[in-house]
Amino acid sequence: MTTTMTLSWRSRLLIALAIGLLAGSLCYSYRITFGGGAGDIGMPLCMGRALLNGTNPYVVCQGTHSDGITPTTANPMTTALVVLPLQPFPPSFAAALFFGLSTALLCFGLMRDGKTRLLVLLAYPYWQALQVVQWSPLLFAVALFPWLLPLALAKPHIGAPVILTNLTLRRLLACAAFIGISLIVDPLWPLRLLDRIGAPGDYRIPITVLPFGPILLLALLRWRSPRARFLFLLALVPQRTFYDAFLLWLVPQTRRELLVLGLLSWITYYGWFFTGHSNMEWVLACLYLPALIMVLRDSGRAEESPSILQVSRIWPYKGKTQ
Repeated sequence: MTTTMTLSWRSRLLIALAIGLLAGSLCYSYRITFGGGAGDIGMPLCMGRALLNGTNPYVVCQGTHSDGITPTTANPMTTALVVLPLQPFPPSFAAALFFGLSTALLCFGLMRDGKTRLLVLLAYPYWQALQVVQWSPLLFAVALFPWLLPLALAKPHIGAPVILTNLTLRRLLACAAFIGISLIVDPLWPLRLLDRIGAPGDYRIPITVLPFGPILLLALLRWRSPRARFLFLLALVPQRTFYDAFLLWLVPQTRRELLVLGLLSWITYYGWFFTGHSNMEWVLACLYLPALIMVLRDSGRAEESPSILQVSRIWPYKGKTQ
């Protein structure tokens, strides 16, 4: 058992900026090496350009779906508004800036109680998010800084557990205001979005995936624990692949748990890679179930269940660092 050394905010800021710069540089190198482009924020950037040009993003912006058809964008308008400040930059640089800033914010929050929780950066889902420029590191950072909760509306399907477990009346009003701004930009965007949402494709809801998914219902046995509530809610939202599972790293509370889940994440990837079985089955067996075990060990440390309109600080979870 070791004692955690608290860092000053200046030290946290400098370390976070350094790691963010490194992450952004790696992201930029990857985008350039493998054909450029903005990765998974390319569609939101396209939507932003369409807005600035006075055209309909839900007509102009198109992309190739996994089933072979070419639908128009199925992103909410809130997604485009979050990345709108990145419009002046070339796509690859915009992607690197987005991911670098997301990582810096994440690291600044992780170091609130010392450097131990930076171990989340060893998780394979983080590195896959870097490769494809995904939103999960930003959503993770929002969970650490709940006053940024409206940003989770950029990806409401995976951001829902972060929103529901950190909601207060003030944050609810802030989220409503952000949605209101998006409706001012385009009052009809919810209807346009409904027309664009098709088959779920490779999205799956973890708790419904047999044989392991229903086991996650056991998290309800520790419903008073914030991380049990989060794990259960995360298992209820549709997810695509490994990068969505990065939010599971809000569950580990000790160095040992972080290292175990990090190691298992690489076993998960290589197990899927070499066997060809469904990635969700591997994620459930090697990530969700170990996280569930961590939650079920919370006996005696459970907290009173707050109202949905009260703050529920999930993480950094107060406890001893092993």
